[in-house]
Amino acid sequence: MNKISAVKAVARNFRDLIIDAKPATLTGTSLDFLRLIQPISDQLRGKEVYIYAGGGAGQSRFVTSFTNITSGGRVTFEEVFSTIPSTNSDCLMFEKFHKDEYDNFLERMIGMAKLKHLEDKVATLALVATQYEYAVPSGFEYIHSLRLVPSGSSDYGADDYVGAVFEIPPHEYRIELNPVGTYIIAFDRRKISLSSYDDKWVRIQGQAKPDIAATDNASIPEDIEEYIVNGASMLVASILAGHNEKFRTKFYMFHDIHLEFEDYRRPPRRGKQVA
Repeated sequence: MNKISAVKAVARNFRDLIIDAKPATLTGTSLDFLRLIQPISDQLRGKEVYIYAGGGAGQSRFVTSFTNITSGGRVTFEEVFSTIPSTNSDCLMFEKFHKDEYDNFLERMIGMAKLKHLEDKVATLALVATQYEYAVPSGFEYIHSLRLVPSGSSDYGADDYVGAVFEIPPHEYRIELNPVGTYIIAFDRRKISLSSYDDKWVRIQGQAKPDIAATDNASIPEDIEEYIVNGASMLVASILAGHNEKFRTKFYMFHDIHLEFEDYRRPPRRGKQVA
């Protein structure tokens, strides 16, 4: 699931999605949609149309007028599109909220996921006989193992030295803060001689916060997508709860499910903390 799919999932939880479609025809200030029919022309005035893919992606415009036409409905905007959409443009229109509001709901839950949930992370590091300190690759919150990798092969059994050692014991290295504010993997010279490991590669295995970009097509990790969609829906329901009893019911429903996800998705921290 990407972020725009999460937006649509949250909107559908509240029947807030008026349309998710491509325009049949268009101009610089209007879009025609098949099957977009409203009994009262002013019903769509002030609604936001957001283009999430295709020509003109990333733009939004507010409807100033709506007209029923033979094949559906035409929405018109006062502001001209800076990049004209096309009939391959994917558009969203919402009833109650705007796209940036849905982005805010998702970002709040993504922020919580980054505070509470970790995912597995792997990086590689080349060892040098005379170097005992190495920068921790970006993103790691915990490091639980440094495993030797066979040179030029994936066959551990063919490399006698790697096969015999395989994993560097945790007591032979530590995680330290260096003077410039970043973290290093520091090998203890009293316990290990890196001359035996010269030109060897190690696989750093650990845990990291979910890495989710701010773009519409940024992927949300599968194991937390329901956590984020459910949590964002809870935030939407909290805003609507004062308007209608059914939204209060929805809030408590999403809240209870959210607590279950918290128990399920919070993994145990393993290894040495990068902090």
